[in-house]
Amino acid sequence: MLTHYSTVYPDVKSQDADDVTLQPMLLAIRFSGRLPRHLMEQNIPIEISVSLAEEFGCFAMPVVQTMSFDQHFFSSLYTTYILSKDFELSDDFVSPANDIPIPFLPLPSEFNYTKRADWEMLSKRIEAWLIELDTELPQWTWGRDMFWLTFIAAFPAFPRGTWHMWNPRILLEGAFIEQWLETSSTNVNVDDDIFAIRGDDERDAEDLSEIWDALCRDAALFYPYTLIADD
Repeated sequence: MLTHYSTVYPDVKSQDADDVTLQPMLLAIRFSGRLPRHLMEQNIPIEISVSLAEEFGCFAMPVVQTMSFDQHFFSSLYTTYILSKDFELSDDFVSPANDIPIPFLPLPSEFNYTKRADWEMLSKRIEAWLIELDTELPQWTWGRDMFWLTFIAAFPAFPRGTWHMWNPRILLEGAFIEQWLETSSTNVNVDDDIFAIRGDDERDAEDLSEIWDALCRDAALFYPYTLIADD
């Protein structure tokens, strides 16, 4: 596969004293050369990957929208953009994160990932949202995985110890919880994404930090905004 990599730098717009936003970018891909006609009888896949540095992953997520342009239309659009220098997404573009409300995000400003009680409260809010959601939606699977992350953060001894019963509509399914149950008796790490809480006070903050990092990564899929609300 022929791959070309480019690094670009979006404009930054200040929102207030504490936050800035990355401005939308208009990306044009031109294909040099010609293809044999017989190849045009099939679809030609083009893979586009957009990534941010890991340290920004909790705060922003790139959303890619594609459409085809004929040369005349593209030239007109590009000229308009250059003249205005203030490109905005069209009114009919809707971010996937906005399709379905996510009432438990952003997290309250007082949320503290080192406190089990805060994780328990968050898991209950996710649970209440999930039981009203269509299980066929991708947001449901995403929310289920978020639920189990927060549930384990709140009750690290699960399936032993003390924990509250959850709605049976939320099954013990998903890579995280399934591997958690498999490894809970040995308390060893399986891979970089699966970790075990050891019940040691000295390691408690470190373990919760790992869950917080995982939550940040997962949340960005459907909520590409700041995770914790401003005061």
